[in-house]
Amino acid sequence: MQKKLEKRLLENPKSISMNKAQVDKWREGVDARLEELTIMSAKRNSQLFHIDETVQDIKVMVKEQNGRVRLLEQQTSAMKAIGSIIAIAYSAVITWLFNRS
Repeated sequence: MQKKLEKRLLENPKSISMNKAQVDKWREGVDARLEELTIMSAKRNSQLFHIDETVQDIKVMVKEQNGRVRLLEQQTSAMKAIGSIIAIAYSAVITWLFNRS
């Protein structure tokens, strides 16, 4: 961009000239925009921090829920195993009763 300005200045020196008031106005505009960008960046960083904190909380909750689900699945498997053993025992007893006579 600086090369473009230098080229324009060499071609027509009066096209780029600005008086002090214009330069001051331009600088104020740049400063205002820089301040806006700084504020927006700070807000974005704050929001990202909040989002990261929330995601960490969710991860902790999911780990807790996974632990509970694992425990319930183990209990269900144990009940199924006990039920299977009882069913086999009853089947054996009924088979023995029918074969006895």
